[in-house]
Amino acid sequence: MAILSYLSFRNIQNENYLIQKNFDENRVSLQKDLENALEKEQSKIFQETKAASLFLYELPKSLLEFGNAASFKDVKGIEAIYLYNNGNLVYPDISSKLLSHADHFSDAKPTLAESALYQSEQDESKWQELEFSRELLARNPLLSTNDLVQNVLGLIRIAYKKKDYNEALRLLKILESKPKLQGYLHADLTRPINLLHFDILVKMKKHQEAEDYCLFVLNQFLQEKSIEDIPSTRFFFETAFTQILSFENLKQEKREAFWNLRGNFNRQLAYTEILMKNQELFQRTLYSESQSKTGILFKSEGDVTLFRMSYPMLPGNQVVIAKVDESAYRDRILDKLKNIAQRWNNVPFSITDAKDSLLLGSVPDSATILNQTSLGVAPSWQLTLYEKDIGEIQKESRHRMFLMYGLLFFSLITVIFGSFFMLRFFIQEHKLLAMKANFLSSVSHELKTPLTSIKMFAEMMARGRVMKVEKVQEYSGLINKEASRLENLIGAILNYTRMEHGTGAFKWEKLDFSICVKKVFEAVEDIGVEKGLSFKTQIAPNVYVMGDYTALYSLAQNLIENAIKYTNAPGDIEIKVYNEDDRAVFSVIDTGVGIPSSEQKNIFNDFYRVGDEMTRSTKGSGLGLAIVKRVAETHKATISLVSKPGKGSNFTVRFRKVD
Repeated sequence: MAILSYLSFRNIQNENYLIQKNFDENRVSLQKDLENALEKEQSKIFQETKAASLFLYELPKSLLEFGNAASFKDVKGIEAIYLYNNGNLVYPDISSKLLSHADHFSDAKPTLAESALYQSEQDESKWQELEFSRELLARNPLLSTNDLVQNVLGLIRIAYKKKDYNEALRLLKILESKPKLQGYLHADLTRPINLLHFDILVKMKKHQEAEDYCLFVLNQFLQEKSIEDIPSTRFFFETAFTQILSFENLKQEKREAFWNLRGNFNRQLAYTEILMKNQELFQRTLYSESQSKTGILFKSEGDVTLFRMSYPMLPGNQVVIAKVDESAYRDRILDKLKNIAQRWNNVPFSITDAKDSLLLGSVPDSATILNQTSLGVAPSWQLTLYEKDIGEIQKESRHRMFLMYGLLFFSLITVIFGSFFMLRFFIQEHKLLAMKANFLSSVSHELKTPLTSIKMFAEMMARGRVMKVEKVQEYSGLINKEASRLENLIGAILNYTRMEHGTGAFKWEKLDFSICVKKVFEAVEDIGVEKGLSFKTQIAPNVYVMGDYTALYSLAQNLIENAIKYTNAPGDIEIKVYNEDDRAVFSVIDTGVGIPSSEQKNIFNDFYRVGDEMTRSTKGSGLGLAIVKRVAETHKATISLVSKPGKGSNFTVRFRKVD
């Protein structure tokens, strides 16, 4: 303890120096840990992207074969992956159909007559008149192709609203036979017409025809030489595939095939749309010379960031270009950095992006910048480390001084109190061992005495030494008495053992406690009468409690037998059982030897017996009142004692009454 005190005071004197030194070490460790964690997580992203690219290289080249392809595992932080070999795009292979990144819109505008007809379609009562009018117009040889298309579309809308699906399908097939039709609302009517055709087949519950039609449209798409409207194409196939997957009668083999087809085809379209919007950036990234030995090159333009992966990460002339999902990429990296930063929360730092937006940490109001480092992420992040405020250092120093003083004081108090409690524990343990030794001695004597008597009388009777009937009856009575005494002692030990096992050994039931006490009294009354004692009982009927009958019987038996055992003749014993408000009360009052107040706090302890002068004349195991206490506690009852030496004792137990 003296050495600990000396070292503690010495450390307190150098606390400011130690805190500053500790801060410098933590600052270096924080920077190193952040850089290592970032590099490790970024390397993990590259490895996951490489694994995903190898998967895409092995996919079937025909989209119609995707039913046999395994599911693709996305890379968190990467939005799209593109495969190149010898400068040629390998995946997504439908990207070769791109015309340009320009959007195409129809210049067609509805005539006043067409607008009026369209508005009239909203009124159900005019459908028959409109249908007749549009059919007449459709037969007009002077009608332009565009107006003809609008009239057919109007007839399709009316047939669809009337649920005349066969007529709607007939008209749709007319339009589908003429591709590249323009509309007022859509630059290219191809996909809207396909979607309506598919939807009508589903509404007619022609699921097989709907599946076949979807695959037919897909096959047509694959045979086309160009893609002009990717969003419309994506919407049609996503809707169609999802609808097919919802068919209840779809076989499991087909379900898996359409599931894989939907995932892979939608991914190709999504990747192609990204490529269409950023073709120039992709070209610059593909053909830029990389100075990195890792084979990784980042390129950014506006909000778009790409990275190129090539040799030595990939073999030969294979190249992967990945589009970074900046939000997911940032969150993934920051999750790792946050875990690191929590270990060094006493070091002021900040991590900001290229726009000086704070990503992690905090910027102190007036702190000196110690170091700024560019972190190797894309787009570039900057780590800034700040000098710790001198006031905080002094505050931390004072705090640690108080803490050390407190620990020193606490150590001293702990040693003192520990020594005290250890001494008390040894004293109590010694007492317990003495009580157990006394218990074993008493129990051995108590067991041996009745056994000796039983053996002696039984042996005399067995050898024929007792010829008179009166003597045989007398000896038989003595054997029975000693056997009962032995049985009671063994019962007390068994009851105590059962109490040690807790409430699980009890059988709970609603019972009349007054009946239980009557049976105990009837069993022990003769013992008290033979001793010359008089009894007075006040046992009210219907005193119900919830409990274990055997345990409650043992409680009543021990209290009544103790009263008989420690009351000399002539003496009185009074037994009461009655209801009192919400309690069931049981009390045993005797005029016996009484218990000194100094002993009363110990009489319920295991193996404890009051003074030697009493135990010499009255034998026992020291378990009777311990059993009474255990039973009372288990039944959530209270037990009280009023006693004076030479004046007798009054034991009262109060249980919860049950109606």
